[in-house]
Amino acid sequence: MLKSYLVFLIVLFFIPRQALSQFSEKIIFNNKDSANDYYLAVRPLSGNIQGVQVLLTSFNPPEFVLAESKLANVAYGNDLLTIIASLDQSLCADSSSIDRINQILQHVITHYSADTSKFALGGFMYAGNTALRYTELSYENPSRFPVVPKAVFAINCPVDLVGLARWCEAEIKKDYYAGDVGDAKIILGALTKKYGSYTENAEKYNQLSPFSRDTQTPGNEKFLKHVAMRLYFDSDIEWQLQNRRNSYYDTYMPDASELVNRLLLSGNPDAEFVSSKQPGIRSNGLRTPYAWSVDDESDCIQWIKKKLKIFNPQTYSPIYLLPVPAKWDIERFALPPGFAKKIPFKGVEELRFFPGWGDPNSEEHWSYLFLWSLDGGPDVDAQVLQTNLTFLYSGLLDRNVEPRKIPKEKLFPVEVKIQNAKTSAGDLKTFAGTVHMLNYIKQEPMILNVKIHVKDCPDKTHSIILFEISPKSSDHPNWQKLDQLNTDFRCNK
Repeated sequence: MLKSYLVFLIVLFFIPRQALSQFSEKIIFNNKDSANDYYLAVRPLSGNIQGVQVLLTSFNPPEFVLAESKLANVAYGNDLLTIIASLDQSLCADSSSIDRINQILQHVITHYSADTSKFALGGFMYAGNTALRYTELSYENPSRFPVVPKAVFAINCPVDLVGLARWCEAEIKKDYYAGDVGDAKIILGALTKKYGSYTENAEKYNQLSPFSRDTQTPGNEKFLKHVAMRLYFDSDIEWQLQNRRNSYYDTYMPDASELVNRLLLSGNPDAEFVSSKQPGIRSNGLRTPYAWSVDDESDCIQWIKKKLKIFNPQTYSPIYLLPVPAKWDIERFALPPGFAKKIPFKGVEELRFFPGWGDPNSEEHWSYLFLWSLDGGPDVDAQVLQTNLTFLYSGLLDRNVEPRKIPKEKLFPVEVKIQNAKTSAGDLKTFAGTVHMLNYIKQEPMILNVKIHVKDCPDKTHSIILFEISPKSSDHPNWQKLDQLNTDFRCNK
């Protein structure tokens, strides 16, 4: 089996953000304007897309995000597909921005066969405002949207458009930091030109905004009541005061904290205001709260995986006990694995490898045990096991043909034979059989002997199945160790 320990750390620390661009794909979703209507996609290293994070930006091309954030790097090693798209110069979730996101998401679903229940949406500054409002609209009218995000996050985001307009006025009046003053003039001018004055057209602003602080009754934010949401900010107020002459009231944070608080009061425990662990710094070294780096990328990706209910081997805590003998290796991954998607079951596979499993000269070569914990407690028989083990080992072999440069003439179909056996103690059912396949390590045929135990556990919401595997005959000492693991297994810790 492929052992993938700490892949996410390797990708995070040893692949520079700029270098990840070579792994990205430029996907045109609208041929009428191929120069602008495209998104960048970064497939996961494993090739097994367990979920999708969509990163939105405004006033910058998608390539800018790759240079400024490690979110794609960490997702690359964590079975997440990353989609990066620009909303051009959009400040909020107007109809053109909503239509553009819909087009992109529909294209992603079709192009990557993505599971629509496994999407998280994220946005930076004004695109974060749009991401929040898009999520609300998708929950208000789910039939009109290709995706209803299970999680949404925003970085340094103005959550209230009226509050944004007021911020602009305050910065212009204060006239201290040229960068903020210039941005404020552009933003206020754009909002006023398109939607009129916020004092005279407050209702229009409120319709477009994910949150309206002035409204005491629940507004658009009520559609986030059941959504995992994070708002990230560089909350270093000392830096703001010394370098920008900004108090908390001169930032987007008061409105954001009020949004989180109202969601918490409404019963949403997954609404979070996240203060950055590090200052906002752009790739050119500029210190600014307007930076993607405000987001702790590794923590964010693990949060996304948790909220999308994607299996995480680093945090998986089984209810059963499967011992790990000294010096044995372990591996865990979600079912079905990316190399055997024909397996119809969902759950977890957990493995125990003899120390000499991968050594062709060892007596322990290819001897190991694995466990399936199958969601829903499906019943299995000899034919079901035979079919799915064929999927498993055929996919495993196919995955190794190219990297190991196995000649075509050495390949032959995997053949699995499983039959009923005398029921062992602690089993609901017991099976035995063989797997005839190519040993892709030695590149020669082999026959694996198999013992299968469908365990009799009180938890009927899962089926627990133990597979003992070895090419050795039944009298070999390897089987004593495998049998002992089966004996030591416990349904509960």
